[in-house]
Amino acid sequence: MKNTFSLLLILNIIALTSCTNGQPEEILVYSNDFEGSSLVQKEFGSINYAYNTSEKWFKFDGNTVLGRFGLGGIIIELKDLPTHDYFIVEYDFYVHDNWEGNGLRGNGEDVLIFNVDNTSIYFSSIINSKCIDQNCDTVQSFPDVIKSRTNPENANVANPNLPGVCYWKGEIGGSKKIHIKELIPHSSVSSNITIGADIKDAGSDLCFKSWSVDNIKVTTVRVIDL
Repeated sequence: MKNTFSLLLILNIIALTSCTNGQPEEILVYSNDFEGSSLVQKEFGSINYAYNTSEKWFKFDGNTVLGRFGLGGIIIELKDLPTHDYFIVEYDFYVHDNWEGNGLRGNGEDVLIFNVDNTSIYFSSIINSKCIDQNCDTVQSFPDVIKSRTNPENANVANPNLPGVCYWKGEIGGSKKIHIKELIPHSSVSSNITIGADIKDAGSDLCFKSWSVDNIKVTTVRVIDL
């Protein structure tokens, strides 16, 4: 599983720095919480809305989040990055309303997409049936790659108790927050990070299902060899 992979990478960094008496050098290269007046670090990057019509925000759970979106995604374009060996990519992904996971109606899967350059970090189905625990009959592949493993609804979900925004407006369990934090080998001076989804039959008004994102952070990590 991906969390095990990330843990092994972290242990490798600790081992390397322990042997050299060095400390990892971390530099925050992109951060955006979409609140306007608070911290927005954009020195090394910007968001490209190539897969959506325009930038948009809305208030959800007391915060300003980027969305709502349907099919497609956003690309964080980074350039002129400092010397590094890894990325830490972190963000909150909100699933709104009736995501159908492994194609409950036979119309294909509703999938979270997360890519770094040409590497797929997540391509994973997600279900939202308003279930707020892991004792439901519904299943998804997240946090594993689709069709590789079946997990219960709410697996690796940070908060399943959020209100729906349209189809299940105001109903608890109608939205979920997934917190993504991944340590990824990377050393290039530029990068494209894609956050998106492939959801079926959302409708032109995105009422049936949609997604949004918040609190994006990208940190470079350099292993100092003394």
